[in-house]
Formats: sequence, C-alpha cells, structure tokens
Amino acid sequence: MNILITANYYYPESIGAGIWVTQLARDLMGRGHELTVVTSFPSYPRGELFDGYRNRLCGREVVDGVEVIRTFTHATSSKSFWARFAAFGAFCLSAAPGYMRWRRQVDVVYAILPPLPLGVSACAIAKASGARLVVNVQDIYPDVAVALNYLTNPAAVALFRRMERWIYGRAERIVVISEGFRDNLLGKGVAPAKIDIVPNWADPDEIVPGPSDNAFRRETGTRNDDLLVMYSGGLTHNADILPVLDAAVRLRGLPIRFAIVGDGVQKPALVERAASAGLDNVKFYPFQPFARYGEVLAAADVTLVTLNSAATLASVPSKIYKQMAAARPIVAITDACNELSRLVMDAQCGVRVPPGDSGRLATVLTDAMNRRAVFAEMGRRGRAYLERNCSRKTCVARIEAVLVEACAESQTRSALAANN
Repeated sequence: MNILITANYYYPESIGAGIWVTQLARDLMGRGHELTVVTSFPSYPRGELFDGYRNRLCGREVVDGVEVIRTFTHATSSKSFWARFAAFGAFCLSAAPGYMRWRRQVDVVYAILPPLPLGVSACAIAKASGARLVVNVQDIYPDVAVALNYLTNPAAVALFRRMERWIYGRAERIVVISEGFRDNLLGKGVAPAKIDIVPNWADPDEIVPGPSDNAFRRETGTRNDDLLVMYSGGLTHNADILPVLDAAVRLRGLPIRFAIVGDGVQKPALVERAASAGLDNVKFYPFQPFARYGEVLAAADVTLVTLNSAATLASVPSKIYKQMAAARPIVAITDACNELSRLVMDAQCGVRVPPGDSGRLATVLTDAMNRRAVFAEMGRRGRAYLERNCSRKTCVARIEAVLVEACAESQTRSALAANN
C-alpha cells in the first residue's frame, strides 16, 4: 500500500508521540509499504525550530527512506493552552495546501489526532489523493479541553463537537487506544464496526531493564539504599503532580528521594512550590534525550504515572508503556475504573492512588521502601505484560491490519455500488 501519515510530531522530535509515530512509519515501510508523512517543522518541546530547519509553507526531505513533507507551524516556547492551540492551528491550516505541492496517489491516509482539526486536513488530503481515511484518537477532543475548562464558550464547544462528528463520519475506520475511548465514541453514535482498539506501545528491545546504580541515579545524588521515585513526562494540566510534592513533605527525613523529569506549563509553579516548602528530597530535571530514556527509568525504584480526574476518561498517558518496558513498579495516581487504572490492575504491575490523596501516596511509597522485593516483582510483571500485549511489533501489525482492511472494505463497497 501507499500510506500517508499525518501527525503533528515526527523525527527528529524524540519525546512523546514523535517517538512512536516515527517507529510506526519506519516499521510499516519495513513491512513493504510506501510511506509518506505530513508533519510540522520540528520544534517540540522547546518551542524553537531545530537546527537545520526554517519555517515556511512547506518543505520535503527523505528520512531513513520515509518521505517527510513538513508544513508551516507556529513555533513558540509558551506552554499555555492558547499558544499551543495557535501552533496546532497553524499546522492544521497548512497541512493540506503544503501537501498539495507534492500530491500523489495514496491508498490510505492515517491521521493522528489531536489536534482535532487535523482530521479535517487529513480528509482533504485523502479526497485529493483518492485515499481512504483512517483516524487514530490519542486524546478525545473537545472532551479534554472542556473537562479542563480550556474550552468554555458554548458556541466553540458546539463547533468542535460538530467537527468531531464530521471527522468520525468520514473515516473508514477509527483506531482508539483503550476500551474507555471506544465506549466514548459508541456513546456519540459511531458504529461499532468502525472502531478498533490498538494501545500505544513501547519497544521492549529499545527500553530494557537495567541496574538502578547508573549514571543518572548518581546525578540525582541518590544512594543505592535510598528509594528513588521517578516521574518522567510532560508537566501539563492533565498531570496531577501537586500531591507528589505534598507526599514529599510527609516523607521528609526518610530515605526516599523524588526525581521529576520533564517540562510543561506546570513546571514553574511546581519548582516554586518545592522551593518554598524546602523540599531537599525533590529534584527537577529537563526532558532527557530518548537515547537516555532507558537509563533514566532504570535509575528509579518506583515510577509514577498521573492523570487528574478531569481528564480521566479522555486521555491515557502513553509513558506507562515505557515504564513497563523498564520493569519498574508503577504507582498510578488516577481515578478507579478508567483505562490507566485497569491497565495497572490487569498487568498487576503497581498500585493505584486516588488523585489528590497525598496521604495515601506517602503510605504506598513507604510500603515500597519496606517491601522492595514485592514491588520489584510488580515491575517484572509489567514487563511481561507489555511483551505479550503492547509491544511495538504487535501493535504495528494490528495497525497495518486495520489499514489493509479499510482499503479492502472501501473497494468492496465501491464495487457493489457500481454493480447496482
């Protein structure tokens, strides 16, 4: 097949979606397909264009055999919602006209959402290319923006809800990352046959268990007999980090250390909060290069994944799969009965703590300090679960099958319509 992927992030961006979208394109090409990626000029997470790139309407390059078409973006270092909205909007508006510069025949367009309006751009690209449209829903918008009170204007909410329905109606198939997402779409009237569940993944060959006594742990100043608790990921409004700092206050004086690795809109306030509380057991670090990600996770004795109550049913932090690959036990700060909680319970790879409950979090971490062997076994179970269910090879094969089926189903319907 000739496959075109539309996504806001791609190589050389090596944080979050930029990692797995790049892996997906390379792996599909390795399976014998022709690949084109339409993406923005790289600027994440610093908000500055990477060296060697300049912002313009469109540009083309070939990266590891994959044709990459880059279109205009609004690069900004601001982490505010509206700054990010402007950046996403600039790419969504430029994606279709930028692609038209090198338009060609395509069998299927695979659109990675959010941003939600990228689905409209992908539909235009599919129509111009004679392709089928398949969308992948990573976060459910506008639900997330409404839940977090970013989007409050009734007219704007109605507009984005109509856009969401319009995109789902024109997609041949819709890939979601969890059973909860599937339920959400079913509640909006999407036909069950359209929806496929394929979780995000980690590559168990790239992120492997390693000794905790490594260079990154030594950078944190953590002794081998201390318990190092690690959060690594975006410090966004979806995260629930304040209870972590409150737990650190309760645990002061115990051999428990916290490393918070990442950047985002909440980071300045978190750093100020830790400083004002005199938390010498908490240290902050910027995002680390992906090549070092395995080492960072290996340094931890316990890893954290967080999701606040507002976004509990509309988002699933993909970092959890990397934590599982590293065979580290997971403390999930999240509500019960959502996909994140179900994943931890199904894999038996950690413990759930309710959002905002710093007392319960402190108790769990004290338990982890006193029962290291029990928690280490949780980490090993997480790794085994990932290898069985959420490995890169398994999930890419499932996406490939969806794309093949979408093309076959559309062709069948076209043939039937022609005969009638």
